[in-house]
Amino acid sequence: MAVYKISYVVTGKAHPGAIVNTETRPEVGDIVQLGNETFEVLEVLDLMPARGNFHFLHVTCKPISSEEQSSA
Repeated sequence: MAVYKISYVVTGKAHPGAIVNTETRPEVGDIVQLGNETFEVLEVLDLMPARGNFHFLHVTCKPISSEEQSSA
């Protein structure tokens, strides 16, 4: 089973981002929850080659408004 260690960076808002471990790789357009806020994934980059089952990713995301959430 793969483990993805993801560094989330938020654009367009003063937000500290997050580092998250998960078993699924995020894709552009995905909606992610960081704390009590919701974001759309804009970019996914491999930081380095996988080490066995461990993958290290950098993800850039933007906040989505409650109007955007309700229309999705």
